[in-house]
Amino acid sequence: MTKRQILTCLRNLLSRDVCHAVERKYLAANASLLQTNCVKNYHQTTPLMFYNRFKSRKEVKKKSKEEEEQDREIDAKLVEEKVKELDVVTKIPYKINVASFESKTDRFVNRIFKQVEQSGEKTQETFNTAVKIYKLNAGLYMRGHIEFGEVALSKLEEYELQYNLEVYKMIFSIFPEGKYLPTSKIAAEFTPFPRQQDAALQILTKMFDNGVIPDEEFGRMIISRFSQRSKVFTRYLRMLYWMPKFKYMNPWPIPRPPPKDPIQLAVLALKRMSFDLETKITVVNDSKESEISATRSGKFIASAQSPKQRELLSRHPSSKPIIVEGEHYVYLRKVCQKVFFLKTDPEEEITGEDPDYYKALEEEDVEDMFNFTTPLSGEEQTALVPKKSVHEQEDGTVYAMCITSDSSKESLQDWIQFLQTTNLALEHIPVLFRIKDADSLLKETIRQEEEEEL
Repeated sequence: MTKRQILTCLRNLLSRDVCHAVERKYLAANASLLQTNCVKNYHQTTPLMFYNRFKSRKEVKKKSKEEEEQDREIDAKLVEEKVKELDVVTKIPYKINVASFESKTDRFVNRIFKQVEQSGEKTQETFNTAVKIYKLNAGLYMRGHIEFGEVALSKLEEYELQYNLEVYKMIFSIFPEGKYLPTSKIAAEFTPFPRQQDAALQILTKMFDNGVIPDEEFGRMIISRFSQRSKVFTRYLRMLYWMPKFKYMNPWPIPRPPPKDPIQLAVLALKRMSFDLETKITVVNDSKESEISATRSGKFIASAQSPKQRELLSRHPSSKPIIVEGEHYVYLRKVCQKVFFLKTDPEEEITGEDPDYYKALEEEDVEDMFNFTTPLSGEEQTALVPKKSVHEQEDGTVYAMCITSDSSKESLQDWIQFLQTTNLALEHIPVLFRIKDADSLLKETIRQEEEEEL
C-alpha cells in the first residue's frame, strides 16, 4: 500500500466522522419530524429501525382487511346485477355475500336451494335459477360442483323434474370444460379424474332409472368435458343404443310422468291385470255408471269383467259361496294400486263337467318305443276335453276384478251390488269377504314355503 493511498483513507474517515456529527445535531434539533416517520435515514439505531418496520407492516394489514371487505361488497353487488339480468329471475329478495368460494361446500349448496325456494314455488324455473346462481359464485373452475350435482339430483323428485332432459343437461353443465380431458390415449385407459367421472356417471344412471334418453347435444357435452375415451361416454353410447329399443316394447305403456288422477291409474292397472282382450272396464262414480272418458273426481269403483267371466259365473252353483279376495298390490312405476278379486275357492270345480276334467289335462301318456301304430290300424276313440280359459287358474276361477278409491269393505259391497245388475246369477250366490293386507299375505306364503322345505 503506497503513501498516497494511506492518506486518501485517512481523509475519507475524517470526512465521514464530520458528516455523522452534523447529522446527529440535525436529528436532535428535529426530533418531532423523526416521530412522524417523515425522515428515513439508513443510519438509525437498531431498535428504532425495527419499530418502524413493525409499525408499517401493521398499517399494511389494516389496509388489506379494508380492501378485502370492499372487494366482497363489490363482488356481492356484481352478483346481484348479473342475477337481475337473467330472464328467469324477476326479483331477488336475498343477498349472497360469498365472493368466490366457501370452504363449507355442503352448507353453501343447501343455502342456494333454500334461498331460491323462499322466493317462489318448486318449478323448473326456480331449479334453473339455483344452478345459475351456483355458476356465478363457484368461480372459473366450478369448485364444489360434485357436491352440488349430488344435491341437485336428490332434489329432482321434489321438483317433479326427474323426466325432463333439459334439467339433466343443466346439471351436467356445471362440470368445467377442458379440465378433465386425458393427455393421451394411454392416460385415458387408466381413468383419469375418477371422482369426477363417477359423479357424471351418477347423472347418467339417474337418467337410465327414469327412462330419459340422452340426445346428441348431451354427447357433445360429454366429449368437451371427459373426451370420447372416457367411461362416461361409453355409458352414454350404451344408453343411446339400448334405451330406444326397449322404450316401446311394453304392451301396456305408462306415460312419463304417470297421471295423478286415481281413476286413470286404476284403469291402467286393470288393463295390465286383465289378459282377456274382450275385458270391459267400467267406472262407477257417485252411484252412477259412467264411461272411462267421463269420470269425475271423488269416490269411485273401477270394475273389470269379460263376457267369458260372466258365462263362468252363470254356471257357478248357488250352493257354493264366492270369495272376494284382496288386497293385492300392483305398481305403476312408483305408484301403488290395490286390486280385489271375485273368485272361487281352490278346491271348487266347475259344474256340468266330467269329474276327471282336471285329471285329463294333467295326465301325460307315457310313450313306448315298441308300442306304435300303423296307418292301417284302427284309431282309438278319445274324449274331447275342453280347454281351460285364461280365467281358470290353479288357485281358483277369477270372475271379476276391481279397484276402489278407499279399499274399504263398504265400497266392495257396492261393487257386488253393481255386478248383480249384469250377473243375475250372483243374486242367489253367497259372497264371503276375505280381506287381508298384502304384507300379511306375503308373510303367510313365506311361512308356508319354509314349512314345505322342512
